[in-house]
Amino acid sequence: MATTPAAEGMTTPGMPNVATRPIADAAVLADLHWSDVLASISEALLVFGPDRRLLALNPAAEMLLDLSERVAAGVDLDTLFPSDGANAWLLPLVTAALDRGALQRRAEGALVRRGKRVAIAATCGPMHDRSGMARGAVLVLHDLTLERTLDETNRRAERLSSLGGVVLGLAHEIRNPLGGIKGAARLLEQELTDPAHRRCTEIIVREVDRLDGLVTQLNGLREPRPLRRVPVNVHRLLGDVLGLQQRTPEWGQIVLHSAFDPSLPAVLGDADQLTQVFLNLVRNALEALRGTGQLHVATRVEMGLQLRRPDGASQLASITISDSGPGVSPEAEPHLFAPFFSTKARGSGLGLAVCHRIVSEHAGTIAYEARPGGGSTFRVTLPLSSTHEHVDD
Repeated sequence: MATTPAAEGMTTPGMPNVATRPIADAAVLADLHWSDVLASISEALLVFGPDRRLLALNPAAEMLLDLSERVAAGVDLDTLFPSDGANAWLLPLVTAALDRGALQRRAEGALVRRGKRVAIAATCGPMHDRSGMARGAVLVLHDLTLERTLDETNRRAERLSSLGGVVLGLAHEIRNPLGGIKGAARLLEQELTDPAHRRCTEIIVREVDRLDGLVTQLNGLREPRPLRRVPVNVHRLLGDVLGLQQRTPEWGQIVLHSAFDPSLPAVLGDADQLTQVFLNLVRNALEALRGTGQLHVATRVEMGLQLRRPDGASQLASITISDSGPGVSPEAEPHLFAPFFSTKARGSGLGLAVCHRIVSEHAGTIAYEARPGGGSTFRVTLPLSSTHEHVDD
């Protein structure tokens, strides 16, 4: 029986129209090397030969493992993931595929690199040639950091939404008597002649204003007004926020470092509410720095995850605001976005909770990351606008 030439395709039962059609642009495919294909994949891929040595890894794997292919090529599996090391849990996955030809297996764990732990999902399976002969194994590593952050953001958003009814009633019950107290203090002030007594009424008015501001922030935890979702130039928003803060006394001698990705498309969101988020994060950084130190603001396209939308998948923009301040203690870190929790002496503990609510309403994420050299990083991810939308001028 005659065999069909490769250029004419292979017959696949149930798909005659597709299988018998010649492959388009066969010349282009012929020019592609398999390393070009690996380099185009955003997941981290490592290819091992039957002798347990690393044959190749793609750029995503180099970044995830903090290891260059030039140095790692030819390294033995046991050297790459020592049995007594933190990443030893990856050994059985690759060994099962190499030694027993086990079908694809998956496991989740922490990948440790330079002392930092990264949550990943690892999948490994055997690699066969066209004759069916086992020729090695392929290990795929998927960074779960962003997905875990998105899950945690959604859980926090659900907890905050449950406070909506309580906040409405509490704000109303507090604001009414505050107005009466402030009015009475003003009237009393007019009748007093003793400077010490008048200073007491000034304290009353000042504290009433502070409580009124707290009530205003409480209202920020309620169900927000409908978002005006439009394509927004996030670089313009950040520039406006930074320009405003640089004119304040709190800026002092702080040195600003910005790394904006010029290819970043517009994000889809409400410009006013996103400005509130970035303004709050920058102000927090200034308070931590106390007039001296380094402030880093960066943007890039987040390649590791796509957001599913009704009109198709959307990539995410990643915005980081980092400072070289004292950072957050490990004990305080889990409570950062909880309402009424604050690391400041006179903080209300509502600023980050409101930021969390706004970002989650935008189908994004917000998370805190400790900086290895000291300081804090807050990372915000937001869905990018679809290609047919245009940025507002």
